[in-house]
Amino acid sequence: AGLESAQESFQFIRDGHEEMSMKVAMEKLGTNPFDSAEVCGVKDAPSKRELSLTYGAPILGVPYYKFKAQRNTKITGMDLRKQLDKWGEYGTVEQDVVDALKTLQGKQDEWLDLSDMYFVLLGAASAMGPLHFLLSLGANVIAIARPKALMGILKQAKNGPGKVIFPVAKGTDWKGLLAKGDYDALAKVSGCDLMTQTPEIAAWVAAVAPGKRLTIGNYTYLDGALHVQVAVACDCIMQRLCKERKDTALAFLGTPTDAHVITKEAAAAATEAHKTAPLWMKIWEGVGVLKRNKALTSNGIEFMDAIVPDQGPNYILSKRLQHWRAMVARADGHAASSNVSPSTATSSVTSNASFAAAYGGMHIFKPLEVVYQELSFRMMAALLIHDLRNPASAAQPATKLQHPLCLFQATSFHGGIWRCPYTIATIGIPCALKFYLTTFWMHIFVAFAALASTVQYGVYGTLPKAVGQALSLIPAALVQQVSAPLVSFAAALSVPL
Repeated sequence: AGLESAQESFQFIRDGHEEMSMKVAMEKLGTNPFDSAEVCGVKDAPSKRELSLTYGAPILGVPYYKFKAQRNTKITGMDLRKQLDKWGEYGTVEQDVVDALKTLQGKQDEWLDLSDMYFVLLGAASAMGPLHFLLSLGANVIAIARPKALMGILKQAKNGPGKVIFPVAKGTDWKGLLAKGDYDALAKVSGCDLMTQTPEIAAWVAAVAPGKRLTIGNYTYLDGALHVQVAVACDCIMQRLCKERKDTALAFLGTPTDAHVITKEAAAAATEAHKTAPLWMKIWEGVGVLKRNKALTSNGIEFMDAIVPDQGPNYILSKRLQHWRAMVARADGHAASSNVSPSTATSSVTSNASFAAAYGGMHIFKPLEVVYQELSFRMMAALLIHDLRNPASAAQPATKLQHPLCLFQATSFHGGIWRCPYTIATIGIPCALKFYLTTFWMHIFVAFAALASTVQYGVYGTLPKAVGQALSLIPAALVQQVSAPLVSFAAALSVPL
């Protein structure tokens, strides 16, 4: 009912047409104006397929940015298994994540051969999307992206073992343009816009790669209300594809800052962590800054509210629409993968100073861990492949779940949020303070020293002894040059020096 209401409430506006609901637009305008073009990589698929993650922080509980230079370090084999165990023991992930990736690793030569798999990526160029991972293993990617982003994807695909299928205007000599390497000309006739061409994209996707099973994933993100609009657009496309191709699978990236069903083990761990929280945390709690991270129990199911109000209602509504589609599709017999991804230091997130500061100090609340996108997208892509390949995964409609919402509990890389003693929405101030004091302690010290010196000089007409001694070490000529304007200003005000 919620999904239907969204499609009926959101309006589709196009020049030359009357305003209509998204539902009506999908019916009236859903004709296919595209041909299918493709770029095949020149490299052969790896002869030995091996699960690998990129991770440069072997020490948990340390700021993620300390390992920026090592962020692309690959871990495989036994090193990977040991790291998975460390994450599980620390509480960064739930045990079923460890088990799932070990299962995938045990069948890696078979399950990581993606040459027979077709993935429709809505927002294919997303920093958190699985594009690079899939192409590196020879997958067939149906890329939905705007022209500029699409050109970057094609250039990437050309140098790998995978294949990219993409929409071009009908009648385009795309083969000739590719042969000449004229990507500028190709950009003018290829790609599409999810917001303005929703009905046409749905029609093209429903017809692409006939006879192949498609997995369609939503990896879009936009700021504010645009996020809800693109979520509704993606939902309309997914709905049509599921209706016309019954073996379609769905994929989403869950956010850790949401209200989720959690494991009983995670709920118990959060309770224990609060009981043993250090004094400084209790003080922050006592003054009303920190709020206990306590699970709510309903019919034997544990729920954790990790919604961050600062992210706004548009963000959480977009995620809720995705949850609803995943549950509806799974109930209709479609596989639906929707694993929770960790707090990730993408450029878009860390460009916000407050978020960057909070991320920089989160490690003080065990077992929280912030990761770089190189680890995040590979981890989530690996869990997606596990969900699709393993017939016993929670994503499979034949797997029995205690409740439909338990789909979002399974194989969650929540980054420690479920087991943290305090809610993610209230730890921002202590985290940011820790980051600023650690990173800018010298600047803060100098600022306070300057303020104290100014106050003393204003009251007594003299500088602190330590400041005077420090100034005596500076060459007199330099002091005279720097202080000349201040001396003139002081003289004008009749301030004694």
